[in-house]
Amino acid sequence: MTEYSWSEGIAIKIKLIGCDSTMNEVHSLGIPETMDCEFLDFNYHGKPDLLHMRLQEIINQSQDYDLIITTYSRCSNVVVGLLSQRVPMLLPRTHDCISLLLGSNERQLELLKKNPGTYYFSRGWLDYGRTPYAEYLEYVERFGQEKATDLIKMLYGSYNKAVLIVTLGTKDIKKYREKVRKIADFFGWDVGEEEGDLHLLTTVLNGNTGADTVYVEPGQTITVEMLAGG
Repeated sequence: MTEYSWSEGIAIKIKLIGCDSTMNEVHSLGIPETMDCEFLDFNYHGKPDLLHMRLQEIINQSQDYDLIITTYSRCSNVVVGLLSQRVPMLLPRTHDCISLLLGSNERQLELLKKNPGTYYFSRGWLDYGRTPYAEYLEYVERFGQEKATDLIKMLYGSYNKAVLIVTLGTKDIKKYREKVRKIADFFGWDVGEEEGDLHLLTTVLNGNTGADTVYVEPGQTITVEMLAGG
């Protein structure tokens, strides 16, 4: 596979489009002066069509950069169909932000094989996202406790463990452990932790490519085959 490297001795202007779920980790790794970052609301996860439209809008507005990076990948296939006319794009080849923060799809799958009932949490998910417990409280307000309980069992009844991904720069770890514990106690789940791996995120932020990244030429539309490695 062809390896591209934009970071070695070359000052290039980069536009990063990221999700709130990865904002903490991006900041902890350090943002170069030549990179402009735009992080999108976590709630877009529940509206993939709107997220796709917003991503394309930002890409269209970023055609004066040398490289466009996203921390989005196969999350509901929101990047499929995106097109940058004049600027190449680079993104991780991962299932979602959990795979990215664990370092690869392979590691996530290995962990899921050991316990397929694991629900993963990250700092960004806990800070900006909609947790299963928050979702339950919303359903109680909208439908009443009985229906809310039925809905939450249908959605999360197959899980049995809550795992916190601890990444570089995590401060106030006690606060995040308490948040995860509160959710786990409500659902009757076990609790665990996994050390994060930010090597792939670092690779993408540095503008480098490899087996776990997707490099998209200007004028080329992102396809499912690209994300799958084809």
